[in-house]
Amino acid sequence: MKYTVSNTINRPLSVVAAKFMEPDGALEWMEGLEKIERLSDNPYKVGAKSRFHSKHKNKTFVIDETILEQNMPNQIKFGFTSSMGYNEVEMVFEAIDENSTKQINHSYFQLQGFMKLLGPLMKGMFKKQSMKYLDGFKAYAEK
Repeated sequence: MKYTVSNTINRPLSVVAAKFMEPDGALEWMEGLEKIERLSDNPYKVGAKSRFHSKHKNKTFVIDETILEQNMPNQIKFGFTSSMGYNEVEMVFEAIDENSTKQINHSYFQLQGFMKLLGPLMKGMFKKQSMKYLDGFKAYAEK
């Protein structure tokens, strides 16, 4: 399953990229994220690993993250592994003008088990959740 969602952040590219690269910034804008466990010294270096502990509807989730590519301020790509399967997210930032930035999230899922059957039916829910994270980051970056 693949999809793309995007939004516009009313801040310059340099500010948006700096906010996105804050090591614990996701705790501020990623709803449900309770803890980030850094398993590598440099959290945004290619190959770096982290473990995300989240809660959604009273269920706890653990997701392992690996940085696959990093070309900030323009692009970063993550690989996420969880009990649902594997997910790659490429986050792209493009300057629209000197005061605004387009944020683009390209997501790809390889679901497993029961989620492999339900995933295609739940694509809208996955996109909605990705958009919620983009909107959360937008609010954080515009503060």
